[in-house]
Amino acid sequence: MINFKLDIVKRPDVITGLESMLVRIYTLIAGLAFVGVIFFIMGVNPFKLYFEVIRIAYFTEFGFRQTLLNFIPLLILGIGLAIPAKAQIDNIGMEGQYVVGALGGFWVAFTYPNMSSIFLIPLMFIGGFIAGAIWAIPIALFRVKGGFKGADVVVSFLLVFPAISLLIYMVGGPWKSSSGRGFPHTDPISDNAKLPLIGDSEIHITIFLAFAFIVLSNYLLFRSVNGIPRTKLGYEINVIGKNQVAAKIAGIDFLKIALITTIISGGLAGIAGVGEIAGNRIVLRESISSGYGFTAIAVAWLGGLNPIGIIFSAFLFAGLLTGNLSIGGLLGLPATTVDLLNGAILLFVLISEFFLRFKIVRRRD
Repeated sequence: MINFKLDIVKRPDVITGLESMLVRIYTLIAGLAFVGVIFFIMGVNPFKLYFEVIRIAYFTEFGFRQTLLNFIPLLILGIGLAIPAKAQIDNIGMEGQYVVGALGGFWVAFTYPNMSSIFLIPLMFIGGFIAGAIWAIPIALFRVKGGFKGADVVVSFLLVFPAISLLIYMVGGPWKSSSGRGFPHTDPISDNAKLPLIGDSEIHITIFLAFAFIVLSNYLLFRSVNGIPRTKLGYEINVIGKNQVAAKIAGIDFLKIALITTIISGGLAGIAGVGEIAGNRIVLRESISSGYGFTAIAVAWLGGLNPIGIIFSAFLFAGLLTGNLSIGGLLGLPATTVDLLNGAILLFVLISEFFLRFKIVRRRD
């Protein structure tokens, strides 16, 4: 009798390009199918569920508008997470940097309410960028000096909680609304601090910033010819991401690259937070985020840490967040349904990363 054994073998080269995209699409479909089985066991028709999510998010006026509003921060956060990830630095705490960035931008608006919009709005984005960047610096320091690779994961995640605590303190204390009614919140920002909208829609100009970041990051950091990045910084990030020992021999300073990438990452998260406040919320509340910082993890990895892929990935997850607003009432599902969808997709995206780097072979025992 011949017995067979399954072995996990590392691929000589990581799968990239079209084949990589197909692997992620297959695993995404598998993830949706897996969640569909769970819904079926719960007595919910998964085909009806997915149909309603798509219909509401992309084919209704209100839903599509809300999808675009969700798309803006997810796109910025997704590209912000991908930049340090290319250098093997995992910034999973962008939720905290997002919150601190919103606080920084609101502080500017709160301090200079009568300043002209021409100066105030850029100053708010600068304040948000600086706040988010400062909050991200410990990630780089602990990643390089911490002595173990997972330090960036632990530190970035733990920094989320003091950021939220700071938000709760400011909203319920120094910045608490003078009206004193309802849940703790601040007074609205001045009209000078509100972001211009596109036409008669509710979409604010931060969407142009988001695509500008995509173009700039692709040109300066991700663009390559024959696998070799075109810029010095992009080359150094790429070398460190593939082989830190080789990077050290080549004289590339890991701490410098870690600081640059995490500062950009945290700064972009801060800008996303400012856009949410000045373009959408107008007031600060304890719940200024719909979990955008955590959802961005799945956005970046499903997009293959590639600017173009992240655009489509962010649009998908923006629709999932929007669909969750209505499917609870239509199908009687709890509000955490979208968390189940996002979590399952993230799990299967991580599985796809495994198959991009390894393969399972069968051999005779």
